[in-house]
Amino acid sequence: MKVREKIGHILDRARDRQRISQEEATVLMGIDERSHEMYALMSTANRMTREQFSDTAEIFAQVGINNGPCPKNCKFCFFGEAWGQIREPLELSAEQVVFRVKEFEKAGANAVLLMTTANYPFDKYIEIGREVRKALGPGMPLCANIGDIGPAEVRRLEEAGFTSANHTFRLREGTDTCIDVTTRKKTLEAIRDSGLALTSCLEPIGPEHSNEEILDLMFFAVRECRPTLFSTMNRVPVPGTPFGDRGTISKMKLAKVTAVARIVCCDDIENFSVHPPSSVTLASGANSVAAEVGANPRDTAEETSKGIGLSVEVCKRILQDADYKILKGFSKAFAKPNKP
Repeated sequence: MKVREKIGHILDRARDRQRISQEEATVLMGIDERSHEMYALMSTANRMTREQFSDTAEIFAQVGINNGPCPKNCKFCFFGEAWGQIREPLELSAEQVVFRVKEFEKAGANAVLLMTTANYPFDKYIEIGREVRKALGPGMPLCANIGDIGPAEVRRLEEAGFTSANHTFRLREGTDTCIDVTTRKKTLEAIRDSGLALTSCLEPIGPEHSNEEILDLMFFAVRECRPTLFSTMNRVPVPGTPFGDRGTISKMKLAKVTAVARIVCCDDIENFSVHPPSSVTLASGANSVAAEVGANPRDTAEETSKGIGLSVEVCKRILQDADYKILKGFSKAFAKPNKP
């Protein structure tokens, strides 16, 4: 079978909601981004999302509670202790966090995330989470985005009112980060097997990553970790970090990875997100974007809303420009439908 025929056969199966193999995904990742097949790939992923979610998109909103220095020293993260970029650490109080999440809720966000550095005290995080839960409407999903944890900590998150946790095994984890890969996988298992929904991301994609390693991680994340929301994200070359001069991938490359990942997910997700959003990635199967305030490891600004962070209103305009309706109400992706 010729390559073009093979691609057409795989995309036909995807449109019929049949799960594709890693070998088939390898064929799709080999598509030339300037070719006719590239647009067929994007169209297939876009159609899958629009049919599954009825042309509806979501906005999730994240508050970065603190910045570094963080001992995990991820080479792409501005907070790494070894890079010496954070001279005056900043931390939001519980009152400041509550104010920001309430603003997100008023603006129409569909879920709220609380993010910290990996070394943030867990007890303090639980206290803030409880205050946020009390302040939010009872149906608003609340997602934890913190360092590695075990089953006991996962149970405490549930007790504090969190509905989900965002956790990711990154590209070249343990090589480009000081994170133990076994510990990270155990965290993913603990969240997956709990009453929390797991949201995850294929990140941070750089020019040096091969199709093979991207697909290996994609299939591990989607098929083994079983997230309710999956995302793709390119690497931001943050000044002052070891990867500050390594460059980033093109929007078309991110669109291709997004489309392939969306097809691999089939109908096993409740939403698909992309960072950063663009017209081409939102035509490749993604239907949610993130608003951000506070600290951001991809931003040199102390307050990311004054840097690269998007507001809920900007997110709405981006999604509407992509011909999506904005969900009114609460995201299903950040709450497990059948808790054990």
